[in-house]
Amino acid sequence: MQITYTKDALNQLLLNHDYLVVIDIEHTCTADGSIPPHEREIIEIGAILVSTKNLTIVSGVTEFNAFVSPEKHPTLSQFCSELTGISQSQVMKAENFSQVFNDFKIWLPEENSYIFSCWGGYDLIQINIDCTKHNLEEFNPATVINLKKAFAKTQQLKTQVGLRRALELSGVNLEGTQHRAIYDARNTVKLLPQIFR
Repeated sequence: MQITYTKDALNQLLLNHDYLVVIDIEHTCTADGSIPPHEREIIEIGAILVSTKNLTIVSGVTEFNAFVSPEKHPTLSQFCSELTGISQSQVMKAENFSQVFNDFKIWLPEENSYIFSCWGGYDLIQINIDCTKHNLEEFNPATVINLKKAFAKTQQLKTQVGLRRALELSGVNLEGTQHRAIYDARNTVKLLPQIFR
């Protein structure tokens, strides 16, 4: 589905869905680029369920958060651990992507009831890189919004900005550690009122 990034079009999307799923992922990385993009693996999935009626977190089981054990490059680089705050022991104790992603799909609401949303367009690309590696079918949500693009358009910015900068522009405090998926998802939720309505 092609999204038009205007306030009116975005608000119409809210009227047509019950939920926003705000997701962020973290993946393996190195300072020197020795892990090429096609070999990156997800190491954390963080997602929050938000009601489209009032842009508040749905009460009950509101968050999905899980570490993922990488297989191609099982040892995290020092750069990756320092950037994300995710330790080697946390990923070593985690399930593999197939299991975690299956749990995530079970957590998701009914297919056509939600808008899949993330800060930027890469998260969904990385999810499908991992799906391909694990011989899973492509993950193709019916409605997808790039919140980074939506924020820039609705705030009339000349260029898209990172999550931290968007929070600063909105006068919103950063919660937790940046580049931890669950905290980035929580911080993204705080920007929804700037994007919609």
